[in-house]
Amino acid sequence: MLTFFVIVVLVALGLQWFSLRNAGDHRNLRYECKPSVRACEPGEEFLVLSNVANLGLRPSPSVRIEEHFPKDLNVLESEQFNVKWLTKDYRIYYSTVLLHGRQQVKRSLRASIPQRGEYCFSYADFYAGDFLGFREFAYRMENDSRIVVYPAKLENTELPKTFSDALDDLARKKRLLEDPISVCGYRDYTGAEPMRQISWKQSAAHNALIVKRFDPVWQQTVLIALDADLHGDFDEYLEQLELCFSLTRSVCEELERRNFAYQLVTNAAITGELSSFSSSGGMGGSYRKILYALGSAKKGSIASVEELTDALCLGLYRREMIVLISTNCDKRVEAALNRARESMSGEIVTLFADRLTPDRCDPSEEKEAEA
Repeated sequence: MLTFFVIVVLVALGLQWFSLRNAGDHRNLRYECKPSVRACEPGEEFLVLSNVANLGLRPSPSVRIEEHFPKDLNVLESEQFNVKWLTKDYRIYYSTVLLHGRQQVKRSLRASIPQRGEYCFSYADFYAGDFLGFREFAYRMENDSRIVVYPAKLENTELPKTFSDALDDLARKKRLLEDPISVCGYRDYTGAEPMRQISWKQSAAHNALIVKRFDPVWQQTVLIALDADLHGDFDEYLEQLELCFSLTRSVCEELERRNFAYQLVTNAAITGELSSFSSSGGMGGSYRKILYALGSAKKGSIASVEELTDALCLGLYRREMIVLISTNCDKRVEAALNRARESMSGEIVTLFADRLTPDRCDPSEEKEAEA
C-alpha cells in the first residue's frame, strides 16, 4: 500500500512538473483573429474568424482565452464562446481550448457593426494552469486586424435640385464637347460605359466592343470638397459630421451613376494632410477606395475650412463645378466661400448637413432676400 502511495505521489509530481513546464511555454502557440471581409455596409453581417494553433508536437494545456473585440460589435451568434463581458473600450469574449500537437482550432461568430468607422480586433489574453491548479500563467497574444464600415446611405433623402440642375448642365456641355481631341486611347467595354462612348471603328477592327478613353484632365470637371472642420455646437457637430460623410457618398454615387469623372478633396482625418481621391465613374475600384477612405476617417479634421478652400483655388484643383459639403454655414465658411468665388470662375454648389439646403451661404441670394 505504501509503495502504491509513493508511486501515485511520484506520478503526480511528474505530471505537475510537466504541466508547469508546458503551461509556462507558449512559444508554439499562435493566435489570429480577423473579420471575413475588409469592409462592409453598416449593419451588414460578417464573420469574425478566431484561430488558435499549436505548432509543437506536445499537447498544450487547457487554455482560457479572453479575446478583445470592438465594443460596437453586434454579435448575432456566438455558440463557440462561453461568456461575454462589455467594458468601456472592448467587448470581451471568453473561451477554452485544448490543443493536441500540430492542431489548429477554428472558431467563428456572426456579427455586424451599425456605425461608420474603422474597428480593430486587437489582442487576446491567454491563461494556462498547472496540473494541480496551484499556479496560472498569463500571457498576451497581439493581434491587429481591422474592418472598415462605410458611411450609411441616405434613406428617403433627395439631393438638392441645385446640385442636380448643375450636373444636368455639365452633362449637356460634355455631350457637346466630346470630340476626338479629348480621346487619349481605347479600352475594352465593361458594360458600365454609355453607348455613345463606344468606338465602332475600333470595335470592328478588334472584333469586340471597344470604348474611347478620354483625357482624365479633360474629364474631371467636378470637384467634391468635404469640409470636416468644427462649426457650431460641438454636441451637434459629431452627428452632422456623420451626415456629411453620408452626403459625400450620395454625391459620389450620383456622379458614378452618370459616369462623371470627379475628384474628392477633404480635410477629414484620413491622412496627416489634405486627402485627394479621383474616380472616372462607373462604380469601379476607385469608387470603392473612396468609400473605404470615408469609412476609415476619424472624427475631426486635420486642416481648417480656410486651408481647404485656399487649396481649391490652386490650379491643381480648379474645376468647372465645385460641390462643398460641410456641417453648417457659419461666418468662417461664408468668408471662405466668398474668397473662393472671387478667385474662381467655376460654379460652387454648397450642401450643409444641418439643413440639407444648398447655397444657404450664397451672398447674392442674401442680398435679394434683403431687397
